[in-house]
Amino acid sequence: MSWHSTDGAPMPLQQQQQRRYLLAVKNPQSLSSSPGVRRRDFWVAKKLLLSLLAASSAGLGPVTATHVRVAFGSCNKQDHDQGYWKVISERKPDIWLWGGDNIYGDTIGPLFPPHRKGTNILPPGVEEKSDETYSCIGGLLCFTSATPEHLRALYAFQNSSTAYQGLMNSVTKMLGIWDDHDMGVNDGDGRFKWLEESKQAMLDFLGDAPDSPRRTQNGVYMSWMTDAPKGQKIAFHLLDNRHNKSPYSDPDGDFLGEEQWAWFEKSLREAKDEAAVNVVLSGIQVYRPWPRGGEVWRRFPKAHQRLLKTLAESRVKGLILLSGDVHMAQLNGLQCGNTLIPELTSSGLTHSVRDLFFVAKWVVRWVLWIWPQDHLMAPTWLGRNFGELDIDIDDNGSAKVKGRIFSLHPGKFFGSPVIEQDFEGLSDGSLLDVSQCEPFQGREPKSSMYRRAGCSVIVLFAFLYFAFKAARRALRNLKQKRQAAKPKQT
Repeated sequence: MSWHSTDGAPMPLQQQQQRRYLLAVKNPQSLSSSPGVRRRDFWVAKKLLLSLLAASSAGLGPVTATHVRVAFGSCNKQDHDQGYWKVISERKPDIWLWGGDNIYGDTIGPLFPPHRKGTNILPPGVEEKSDETYSCIGGLLCFTSATPEHLRALYAFQNSSTAYQGLMNSVTKMLGIWDDHDMGVNDGDGRFKWLEESKQAMLDFLGDAPDSPRRTQNGVYMSWMTDAPKGQKIAFHLLDNRHNKSPYSDPDGDFLGEEQWAWFEKSLREAKDEAAVNVVLSGIQVYRPWPRGGEVWRRFPKAHQRLLKTLAESRVKGLILLSGDVHMAQLNGLQCGNTLIPELTSSGLTHSVRDLFFVAKWVVRWVLWIWPQDHLMAPTWLGRNFGELDIDIDDNGSAKVKGRIFSLHPGKFFGSPVIEQDFEGLSDGSLLDVSQCEPFQGREPKSSMYRRAGCSVIVLFAFLYFAFKAARRALRNLKQKRQAAKPKQT
């Protein structure tokens, strides 16, 4: 259904989105029937009427300066406090990058689902799309998927945030990709039932034009360059890790698909002589090892190696990776001879590892300690955060880049940088040999990991042993007290 203004002209897409959401608010039953949505009060409609629409991805104007500040973030729950956008606005970024999980459409549950022949994430060997609307991890922890209508309502609700609109109206350019929760299902891939419909809802949220190539291509990947002289531009290459992703049951799986690989190689070639800095945005981390939980490029070893080879042989200048997804912030690096390829991860705009309950929080810390951290260039920040790149390019095309992570977690570090690094030794256009690339700290021997794991087992058994003895002693003392009290009662 398309909307038209009173003079018969087609109504802009974002006005259509606003109109649909207002109708949903007037008819709460239509909104509350979507999975995981609570009935909104009337103030939502009033607030939405007063809010401004999100800035178009076409931008408020061309980015022409050779000093550019880029802010980015991921993992934003739209029903959490959105006041943090004011902190980002105070940094006065020129560009905002959405790194995925821009909203959370799916919801946890049911915990123990009834048997189903298939789900919207289909098991291997099932070709047709299923009518089921949830996916499960291990058959126990399940996520109810979001319908396209539900996603559109949540996107509109996110747009109703005055603080968010303040940033969108101040930046010159807003770009973005999606991840699994804003696609509509946890750990989603190319088998998702509403893949195309969810993509269109997301592109409407980002303000893509009706004739945007992303409307018809297989994915939301895109590239864009600042409007600066040749050799002084900043190129952005945004990858889609979801639309063409293989199921994890496929050991030779891929994240991008051949069409996107061909586009990515072409995008890098076109930026080789034009850009002094090349920013590659991935929804999931590139360097983080597997197994260690979560979704990372290394879960598909062949695709991971192909990505590193593509980057190393691209001959682009100033190569920097950005990523999200993991609800913490990290600065990792790959050293290829004298060339550094850094990866700055910002995840958890509204929630993070530090928001987990006590046991879960320390389990994450333990996992991070057990597995090698040889890519790390700075201590991991486990609180809420957003990322920033300050890029300065001189008339000769030489670039200086500083990466930062700012805390959004309540406390003394709120609004302050917790990770800050000048990126020196970035790629200069030379051909790199990926076989010579090593983690920033060098490769840690596996024996070190095994020693840490062994120490953890010893400490765990010692804790359980002393806890058991303490419990027995307490029960014995309690029994003695009861026996001593019996004659007195008589």
